[in-house]
Amino acid sequence: MNHFATLRARSFIAMACLAAATQANAQGTPSSKATAAINTTVGCTFAISSTLGDTLPVSQCHDVFTKAAVDVTPDNFVSIMGSTIKVSNSQSLFVSPSVVTGLYTQTKTKTSPGTTSTAMGEGGVYLRAIVKNKATGEVQIGYPVAACVPVDPNDPSSLPLGCASVTGTGASSGGNGVTLDSRIQTLTQTISDCVVTVGTTTGSCTFDLTTDLILQTTSAHTFNFIFPNVGVGVWDVQIQAAVNAHATSSGLATGIGGAAYGLGSVTVESVRLVHDFSF
Repeated sequence: MNHFATLRARSFIAMACLAAATQANAQGTPSSKATAAINTTVGCTFAISSTLGDTLPVSQCHDVFTKAAVDVTPDNFVSIMGSTIKVSNSQSLFVSPSVVTGLYTQTKTKTSPGTTSTAMGEGGVYLRAIVKNKATGEVQIGYPVAACVPVDPNDPSSLPLGCASVTGTGASSGGNGVTLDSRIQTLTQTISDCVVTVGTTTGSCTFDLTTDLILQTTSAHTFNFIFPNVGVGVWDVQIQAAVNAHATSSGLATGIGGAAYGLGSVTVESVRLVHDFSF
């Protein structure tokens, strides 16, 4: 083969490879068995109720890596991790996210004889997994969250233990999630009237009692989501988190509630379940 013929052969091979690559790209994402993603964003929320004039111990949350503020509206799901996977016929997805969560609650009461004060702080972190078909736009919510329905049809709040209704004003997407972490801290303090008798003289005594209780925890949680028989196509997998906080106070008291999520990872695996599998 002469030099010109060699160049022609190489050109033909290059064009054939380019055509094959173009055809592969046109067909979309190659079929795969697994994928993964991580999260480094920190999201949090705080709530305070105070009749003592106290303020929040922190003004905002921030991304621990970039230091950029990442405020999250209470009751709002936010996509924190995601990946894409191509599924063939009769396959299902196992989605296993892990997230570090933190809770902060503070209850402080100040009472005088004959009075009662109560403070409550609450915080929670919630999670769900969704998949969206890139071609059709079909959206599915992973089980068991997809099965979170009220036990009592007349009471929307009667959800099974572990299911949480996360909706609210300004929420970009409302719905149910699984409870990763939750706490309600309540402190009630009462002091009875104080009467002092010295000889034949009776009088009252005056004093104040202040009690302040703070709990702060950080932990890691994993929850597995299942998408049975999602169907053929390229699916966008998203892990969505929500944080919520609430606080109340009565008498002379301060209640603070806070919740946060941070580091996380998710693995997505394409599997073939037993024939005619269903929940």
